[in-house]
Amino acid sequence: MRRALLLAAALLPLSAAAAGAAAPGGDPDWPCEQVLVPTLSAGMLWSGPAVDQAGDWHADPEVTALVQRIAPSDVPVDQGKNAIEAFAKTLPADRARRLTLVFAGLLDETNRQRSEMIERIKDLGQRQRNLARLIDRLTAEINGAPPEAPGETSAAQADLQQRWTFTSRTYAEVQHTMRYACDAPRALDTRLGVYARTLEAALH
Repeated sequence: MRRALLLAAALLPLSAAAAGAAAPGGDPDWPCEQVLVPTLSAGMLWSGPAVDQAGDWHADPEVTALVQRIAPSDVPVDQGKNAIEAFAKTLPADRARRLTLVFAGLLDETNRQRSEMIERIKDLGQRQRNLARLIDRLTAEINGAPPEAPGETSAAQADLQQRWTFTSRTYAEVQHTMRYACDAPRALDTRLGVYARTLEAALH
């Protein structure tokens, strides 16, 4: 039993180190395999009129209301698309500029959400690294403990193994959460891409 525990203890920190080292974004605090893109630019998703020449989207109450209604990540993307299409039908004049303003607003809001999300992911990655270091330390203590008589476990050794088990379980839970968290920025990118294509279609 103890041998299996020590083998698992040795493998868990290696798994954590691999997860951190796999991140290709150039940011040592970024724990995901997905490439870190800190900020989306208009050129990545938008082929319509120049966003920086459309004006301030906050200055248009109707644009602002639409952006605030469909930008939240819990709004179904189809609902957002329908809202864009309905808004476009109300624009007999100045159509291109105002639809561009909608994209500008959605871009700003998406970048704001992504920034908050990225910081939470980095915090989660830091917690994962701290847990991995703790598992390393507990593993070293278990390996360095004096041999015990067969069938006997001291209170100190039992406490050490209990702490290792709890820490390892917590690490596994964080690792599971990390898989979903790392996909979240990409989901926002995809969502904004759908909105951008809907707005571009409405330009014509």
